[in-house]
Amino acid sequence: MKKKLLFLLAFAHFSCSDIKTASDNPLDYIIDTTSIPIDLKIDPYTRTLQYFDGNLYWWNANRQTISIFDLSKKTLKKSIKLEEEGPNGLGMPLGFFVANNDSIYIPTMAYQFALINSEGEKLNQYDYFNYSKLGGVFVSMTRFSNTVQTDGNGQYFFLMGDLKNILPSELNEEALKNYPPIFSFNQKKEEFDYLEFKAPESLLRFNNSIDFGLAATSNSLLLIHDQSNTLFEIDFNGDSYREFTLKSDLIQNFSNEYWNSPRMSQSPTENINLMYKSSTNLGLVFDPYNNLLFRFGWPGEDISNDKDAMKFGYTPRYFTISIYDGKDFSLIKEFTLPRNMYLSHHYFINENGLNLFPMHPDNPSFKEDELVFHTFNFASLK
Repeated sequence: MKKKLLFLLAFAHFSCSDIKTASDNPLDYIIDTTSIPIDLKIDPYTRTLQYFDGNLYWWNANRQTISIFDLSKKTLKKSIKLEEEGPNGLGMPLGFFVANNDSIYIPTMAYQFALINSEGEKLNQYDYFNYSKLGGVFVSMTRFSNTVQTDGNGQYFFLMGDLKNILPSELNEEALKNYPPIFSFNQKKEEFDYLEFKAPESLLRFNNSIDFGLAATSNSLLLIHDQSNTLFEIDFNGDSYREFTLKSDLIQNFSNEYWNSPRMSQSPTENINLMYKSSTNLGLVFDPYNNLLFRFGWPGEDISNDKDAMKFGYTPRYFTISIYDGKDFSLIKEFTLPRNMYLSHHYFINENGLNLFPMHPDNPSFKEDELVFHTFNFASLK
């Protein structure tokens, strides 16, 4: 009996020692801070960034260059000039996607998907004007949560935002069938096409603008509806999909009020005030190293007394992070980030975790001569 009691006490001790208390403060998960000096040739804010092979690619839209930072040395490696005219002319770039160290794809306003090398020389360009159903163009921007995705085998995927340009009163089953949301490019065949996936009728119950954020795992695409908790997991061929309702205690205040308001008779400030009263999804990114899905959201807040609503619309004061298990998309943990600290559309995943930029213009620690990001590791939450 005495031995049994000792065994139970020892078991209880080791069991309790294995229990980890998960902190509710997101800043407790910061494992590293990186600071890289920058000069006036580099924009402190970007609309497109991408981590690739130890380097951070950063688009300076005001100067039409892509800066490449070596993260191990914390230095600027080189800058690539994006020419507007001439033999290497791209016109107006709409972001970029790094395929490898010497191949960068550039979507442009001229309905082209151009390919340049690491010196900015144009190697090829592919036109898709005749494929665009409503005259829309695709972009690759973290700023608008619709970056280019790939299956790793020469197939590239983009969001075609036709559905968001259709009036809510005209959104119906026929519209969903006519305007598939995912456009693709087959690099080997040099052909464009739409995926077979169509937005399902279940989205019509929200009765407002239909837009999405896009991410990818190693074997599927992830599509999140901007104005609900609906997530779709779609195979790379677009032939089959699964629909999920993501759980969240922070992102719940979805509303049709903005979409049903007389926006043409209101000022831009009034429209932004009304838009940000309700929740919206800001972005989606998958962490293949820890099999985690990160969802960035705006919970909704009355900002009617804000003196600079236009500035607020460019970069919200704060945002939320919802962390899901990449296996079944069950909710693991949610955080509300500190106000006026992080930029909501600046993020990337690397081997160390999720990286966010504490470069909000109202952050008292923000300096225009530094590129700074915090590395968060949430692996312990699983």
